[in-house]
Amino acid sequence: MQLRIVLAQFWRDMKAQRLRTGLTLFGLGWGTFCVIILLSFGEGLSRKQMDTMAGLGERIILIWGSRTSIPYEGLPRGRYIRLEDADADAIARLVPGVARASPEYGHSATLKGPRGETSVNLSGVRPGFGAMRRIVAEAGGRFLDEPDERDRRRVCFLGTEVRHDLFGDEPAVGRTLEISGIPFVVVGTMVEKKQDSNYNGPDVRKVFIPSSVMQASLGERYPDNLVVEVSRDAKSSDVTADIFRVLGQIHHFDGSDHEALMDWDVGEMLAMFSTVFVGFQAFLGLLGILTLAVAGIGVANIMSMVVEDRTTQIGIAMALGARRGWILGQVLLETLLVTVVGGGLGVLLASGAVSASRYLPINEEMGTPIFSWHTAALTAGLLGLIGVVAGMGPARRAAYLNPAEALRS
Repeated sequence: MQLRIVLAQFWRDMKAQRLRTGLTLFGLGWGTFCVIILLSFGEGLSRKQMDTMAGLGERIILIWGSRTSIPYEGLPRGRYIRLEDADADAIARLVPGVARASPEYGHSATLKGPRGETSVNLSGVRPGFGAMRRIVAEAGGRFLDEPDERDRRRVCFLGTEVRHDLFGDEPAVGRTLEISGIPFVVVGTMVEKKQDSNYNGPDVRKVFIPSSVMQASLGERYPDNLVVEVSRDAKSSDVTADIFRVLGQIHHFDGSDHEALMDWDVGEMLAMFSTVFVGFQAFLGLLGILTLAVAGIGVANIMSMVVEDRTTQIGIAMALGARRGWILGQVLLETLLVTVVGGGLGVLLASGAVSASRYLPINEEMGTPIFSWHTAALTAGLLGLIGVVAGMGPARRAAYLNPAEALRS
């Protein structure tokens, strides 16, 4: 019964203050809408950028040879460390926390196919390279496998753009092309992927062949670099230190000489960018909180007007025995009702806007906005807190009115 009375009183007060009520609801709805839209677009952008940067691989370390900076066992500083094919096997066998490793041979080559010729970066790699570098084959094809490597099969895997240059829209798997005059059979083509980071060009412009074939047929003796995948339960910095130690024993340099090899911890880079995007989301959330705080001022204003208009009524209620807690609770309840209505409208509008924005042409560059009910719930809870804080002043003022003075007003 008391709730019905409160709701009826709330409706009468809101009707009496139509303009202020409308502006307050608009402010609350707009604030909620802005918070959810900012966080939805921010989450979509963050995921898009992280996915693009992870196109190079997620938990991988790239190793290149360099020059020593510390004398070792009578050997002078400044020696060039040249990596070898067997180094990948040694790392996989001797370094804890390594899931797999592959040498990568680089070679510029001319490819000749049905639609003409094109120049590409040729990469000689082992079968595990595809999984490490997030290279996925289109339906009907595959990446290089162990028999290809073991039997030195002249097979190749084409990047997306290379396939289009040589075969157009025609099927490429099973077809033969020439690499530097040597025939190779296409066993797979790449699913197109976005890739921000690279070191010898994007994967879509590369052709991959077995590393054993690169050595035997194209005369490449030394790999350009090694690609190492770190296990999920291992720490990449520890793995890197162990790689330096193991390769130091093999190539006779001090394992603490960080200039003897060059390394690029891609997983560490992604972790850094992930932290940056968390800060970016926090910044957007702060902007949203400030917007909601401004809306809270409108709530405090309209509830002050309600208390002022209802002063005599409050005085009568207190003279008849109404307790301060009841007066306080009634005003706070009405404050929450205003907040819930305004916030609910904002959530509904934001949900519709995020759904509609998925069809915008900017999603390819900016990412698809992601509406989260978890975010909406947090926003609603924050809005409720702001509403209570905003309504507390008018509520306390109403609860502590002097009945005699209230009846004279």
